[in-house]
Amino acid sequence: MKQGGKIPKRLLGIPAVTPHNSTHSNLEVILNQPIPSQAGREVESDKSLSTCMSAKVTDGVIAETGATSKGNQGPTANNSPASMSTTQTGIWANFVDDRNNLKFVNYVVRMPRMILMLFMGMCLVITWLLGKMVFAEGNPITPDTYTYDIEDVRSIAFDSFTLASEELIDDYAKFRTDIGSYASGSETFSSVYADMKANGNHSSYFINKENNETLKLSEVGDITYWIYEAEKDSGVFSKDGLEVMDEAESMFPEHSQWERYCLREYPDPNNPDDYSCAKALSAMNIFKASSWDQDMVDSIMERLDNPVPGFPLIPNPQVEGAFLGGREIYQLIGFCTKFGVACDVFENPLFAAIIDESDVNVAKAFSSQLDADFKAVTDLWTGTGPINSNPDDVSLFCAYMKELPSQAFLVDFFFSTDFSKTNLVSKYSRSITRWGAPNEPHEDYKDWEDERKNYVLKEFFDDMDKIASKEHSPHINAYYFMRVLILDVFLAILANDGMFAAISISIVYFYMWYMLGSFFLANVGFFEIVMSIPTAWFTADQIIGVKYFSGLNPLCLFIVAAIGADDIFVFIDAYRQSAFKGPHIVRDLETRMSYVYRRAGLAMLITSATTCSAFLCTVASPIASTKSFGIFASLVIFMDYALVMTCFCTAVVLYHDHFEESTVTVCNDAQGAFGCYDCCCPCCCPCIPKLKETSTERAAKRGPNDPVQQDKITEFYKGPFTNFILNPGKRLPTMAVLSIWLFVAMYYMTKLEPTKKAEQFLDDEHPLQKAITILNEGFPVASDDRGAKMYFIWGIKDVDRTGVSQMFDDPGFDDPFVGNPVFDEEWKLTQACQAKIYNYTEAVRSPLNDEKYFDFVKVGGAGMRAVSNWMDEMVDWTKGGDTGPFDSTTCKRNTLGRPSSFPVPDNEMEEALVRFAHQPSCLESAPYPGAFIIDTYKETSRGSGLEASEFGFDGEKLKMASISMESKVLDPWSEIAEDLAMEQYEFFMAEADYINSIMGDECGDVMMTDADQKFILMNNQKIFRTSAITGAMIGCAIAFLVIFVSTMNPVIAAFATFSITCVLCSVVGAVTMRGWTLGTTTAILISILAGFSVDYVVHLAHAYVETPGNSDQRVRGAFSDMGVSVMSGMLTSVLASLPLFLCKINFFSAFGTFLCATIGFSWIYANFMFMGLMATFDVTKFSMKKLKEEGAKVEDGGVEMKQVPTNAADV
Repeated sequence: MKQGGKIPKRLLGIPAVTPHNSTHSNLEVILNQPIPSQAGREVESDKSLSTCMSAKVTDGVIAETGATSKGNQGPTANNSPASMSTTQTGIWANFVDDRNNLKFVNYVVRMPRMILMLFMGMCLVITWLLGKMVFAEGNPITPDTYTYDIEDVRSIAFDSFTLASEELIDDYAKFRTDIGSYASGSETFSSVYADMKANGNHSSYFINKENNETLKLSEVGDITYWIYEAEKDSGVFSKDGLEVMDEAESMFPEHSQWERYCLREYPDPNNPDDYSCAKALSAMNIFKASSWDQDMVDSIMERLDNPVPGFPLIPNPQVEGAFLGGREIYQLIGFCTKFGVACDVFENPLFAAIIDESDVNVAKAFSSQLDADFKAVTDLWTGTGPINSNPDDVSLFCAYMKELPSQAFLVDFFFSTDFSKTNLVSKYSRSITRWGAPNEPHEDYKDWEDERKNYVLKEFFDDMDKIASKEHSPHINAYYFMRVLILDVFLAILANDGMFAAISISIVYFYMWYMLGSFFLANVGFFEIVMSIPTAWFTADQIIGVKYFSGLNPLCLFIVAAIGADDIFVFIDAYRQSAFKGPHIVRDLETRMSYVYRRAGLAMLITSATTCSAFLCTVASPIASTKSFGIFASLVIFMDYALVMTCFCTAVVLYHDHFEESTVTVCNDAQGAFGCYDCCCPCCCPCIPKLKETSTERAAKRGPNDPVQQDKITEFYKGPFTNFILNPGKRLPTMAVLSIWLFVAMYYMTKLEPTKKAEQFLDDEHPLQKAITILNEGFPVASDDRGAKMYFIWGIKDVDRTGVSQMFDDPGFDDPFVGNPVFDEEWKLTQACQAKIYNYTEAVRSPLNDEKYFDFVKVGGAGMRAVSNWMDEMVDWTKGGDTGPFDSTTCKRNTLGRPSSFPVPDNEMEEALVRFAHQPSCLESAPYPGAFIIDTYKETSRGSGLEASEFGFDGEKLKMASISMESKVLDPWSEIAEDLAMEQYEFFMAEADYINSIMGDECGDVMMTDADQKFILMNNQKIFRTSAITGAMIGCAIAFLVIFVSTMNPVIAAFATFSITCVLCSVVGAVTMRGWTLGTTTAILISILAGFSVDYVVHLAHAYVETPGNSDQRVRGAFSDMGVSVMSGMLTSVLASLPLFLCKINFFSAFGTFLCATIGFSWIYANFMFMGLMATFDVTKFSMKKLKEEGAKVEDGGVEMKQVPTNAADV
């Protein structure tokens, strides 16, 4: 025996004992069990065997025993059976055989077809069960309406109000369905109902709703929205621009069948034959006025520019040395003379000392005359005349009107933000054409919508597309959208992006096919990647019980495609490299596959555990959708790992037996030359031919001096690439360049700011996105724009969250359980409270409070601030009509049984509410002509789709009351920047505090919320923003722990974590350079960054530790074992991300950019920075466990062996 060697106890027949202080995990013990030799065991070529596990053995060094290939017997060839096996003790003895091959691998090798079909069948059955259980009730994705922190004050207020509104609306619906029993059961209501019915007080209202007929085409069924953008400095209202606008808008009213589809206006709801088509909301009505009186227009502007005759000169507080002129006087008194509101403006102490009653009368006379003259001009804005030949004169008059609160609502919708008297050029304009519904009473709305759609497609669509094309006009760009067509547009966008997503996934498949070199393996690999989604979903839903399915979860397909392909490459590369690991590995297929299973399994286990842990960091988020995504993503990664270790492992055995070589034998000598090379489904072939010689058999025959040539990529990594890393003159400059880039990226990372505007849904160049951007940024908030409503509510308490569990409750798809409403049973709308609320809303509307409310509450359709208070109509009903903006000639109410006064005395309130609830509303914005109060002051939120009720009447009593204000900044549809939303929230919360201070004693505490989730979205943005970076850092910390546990070397773990942190900084810095801001999309992507970026560095770290020798040898061994796998995984992900760049939906294109950047930087830093550090520093001395030395020192129960000879003659 050669000097320096010690015979291992195992060769002496002494059982090996695992040291008590071993730092391996239990699973690592199994995966790293050494493989003893059994010399003389010949590979049987007629057995269809294959397996998937490996030993901790190194090139050229036999870790435990001698080589065991036929014709190459080691020193233990003549030993007894006892000396040829290792006895495992404890529970792990159940997993290995007497040769330390894994028993599961043995079964796979012996029955590969049966096991593969078993696992594939299980996946298909689980998928079928998932479809039956999850998809049975429709869309399985939980509505994003409930994506919020349920413990946040904003979500509590939101749910308190919307749930209370829903309950009250449902209670009233029940009352309506059984009005008879309800009337007889309530003494108070019974007498009121009998009186109303006997005296004809709208008794028809109490008939079942299905018997009520809605006037034909009296409701808005759809709109056509045109947006215009000027290409020239002359603006949209040049002569050329007006011609294009006229062409776009006149096509509808000039069509012969327009009356069949237009929105109809009925002067008398009782006369269905008297109607007209509603005019479009368009500037063309102004520029095509039936007549234009320029003299009258000039007179109006002159009076506004000069002092009011006979009115005292009052200093203008806004202009030093100037006095209040006609414009300022009309701005103050215009609401009073035109609408009969805010008439106490001159009672302000600032004016009382200067003017007397006669002066007030002079101002009112001046204002009234202007009202009449304005009306004379605007009544002619019918859109029926020719285009005005002097559009600048029209623009100037509109600019004057924009400065007058009581007139601005007539023009502000049509002009861009910067339009004014000093800038008569409007870059943008817009118009709305309204379509009517229903066509016939009781007609199915869907049928009518389909008919309208066909009408538009047949008669107008081609012309609309022509006008919207860039080639149509050099002066103006036109964009349009229509609800009946928008679905087709979105479907086209989804089809386009779906195609690119399919291409992305297809690239994964075809690249796998190319790298694997087998159609069979590619199909099985792709099958297991896809099946990881339904198996993970089934596990989450049916086993763990997580019912919340986030809209982010489908992204896991792209995540698992990248990570799953990487796992497949790791496994197949371990299999291919095992052929060159020495005869002790390839003595038979069971041993070889055990080596592969151990090596690849442990490598993938570490990366999968790290990735899963990084995704599970999201469980700490208070937002259920983020938690759901993290849990689902981690389960998908786990299932992918499990399927690689089962399905793909078994497929490799079949590949080894039947498809790895092109030369096949016949099924038997009698059948002739039949083969099924590379058959996708071997069990379907008439016979399963055997290879004449498998790769294992050929490798076993390889002599110690036979040349070894692996694939070109592996040879490249072992040779030139490793030499580059090991050369300090090349390595250090490369690391220096990466360090410089890192500092640049970190600088830009600090520049990442929260988004300042609404996040875009589509890319910048898509026409629909251009139109949305223009609407959001190009126009002021006009009176005809819909602002998000801010509700101030009395009569409710905080929602009861008892029993709420967003993650584990069955979401019910359309109505997840988020709690129960709680009403204040002691609250009543007293006489004193009525007065306080009514006076408050009047004060908000007053021009005297412009300074406080101007930037926050929008101006409504009548030129006053958009404040809704149903008590306005109660005042009008109580006083007999003609109060405020209500006209008794066009809106008649029955005054039977009305209360004696307003505020309504407490002893009259119960009956008054019953009668008032069933009065017709006189609001122009009523849902339909003659709509009753109970139906007018409720609506479905545009933003959330939930009900919001201001008049909280359940049929018997008023349980809740609220007023609302429309925000000047927020709208129901778009999501704005967090800081802008926070400014609005703080204002309205301060207003709630003010309300409590002035009426808390009379009305109780008020609750403020919106119904469009604007403030919930604001809080979500904050959560995403604050948790994005911290989540990524936590992911890095978890990566450190996992790597440390797997390597037991703190320095390697620190270097690996540093590499991952470099990736994080580089990706965030790179996207910031591209102009990204920290919005919801960016925050979500950053939060999963750590989970994406760990694989490559962990693979190389593990391979470095598992390779024996000095630092240089370990670097070369790591690149030899994992270089090709890491590069293949990188190329798969990068190539798959490229098609996503072309997606129209911004989230997908951003995801593609993010994926490409993350994978690219991960590969660069893992190969050059991390491995450069490994080559620069000797980290082995920091190991907390015994690592293999260069001479393959093996520690075996205290008996050491430096080198085991491979020739018996050397013994």
